[in-house]
Amino acid sequence: MQQNLKEYFREHPIIASIRNDADLDYALNTQAVALFILHGDIFNLPQIMKKCKKHNKFIFLHIDLIKGIGRDREGIIYLARKELCHGIVTTKSNLISIAKKEGLIAIQRLFLLDSAALKTGEQLLKNNQPDAVEILPGIAAPYFIENIFTDFLCPVIAGGLISDKVEIEKLLQRGVLAVSTSKKELW
Repeated sequence: MQQNLKEYFREHPIIASIRNDADLDYALNTQAVALFILHGDIFNLPQIMKKCKKHNKFIFLHIDLIKGIGRDREGIIYLARKELCHGIVTTKSNLISIAKKEGLIAIQRLFLLDSAALKTGEQLLKNNQPDAVEILPGIAAPYFIENIFTDFLCPVIAGGLISDKVEIEKLLQRGVLAVSTSKKELW
């Protein structure tokens, strides 16, 4: 999946953001193939992965939100070697290269709140070269694409404050390759 991430997102542009077990159970029976897991702990990750494999879902752990897994080299190595996910989502730039080295897909999450955050994000992407970048709020993703994207050419995921299918279509038309959302009706 790592080599064909752009192609994959073109075919499956909706990523279900999972905040609890009920969301997970619901998402398993939807068309969303990729899931961002935003909850859980070291004890329930094996069960989450088992459920998701059974339903042919790709799992990306938001490592900053998973309890009991260190946000360090050893935590990433543990996830990779125990095959508890296909990739990670993180705001921690130091984890990107470690995840990639361990064969995980590494998605850098950036909050674009102002021009200073844009400059910081640009530097993080230059230094770490993630497999994809998630821009929050999602409405800032087109601005990112127009001003920064050509320097990196990695898939752009829009996340947060996405309210309906019309908005998703607009984002996809403006260069976003995928959209992450916790709104079940959009999965």
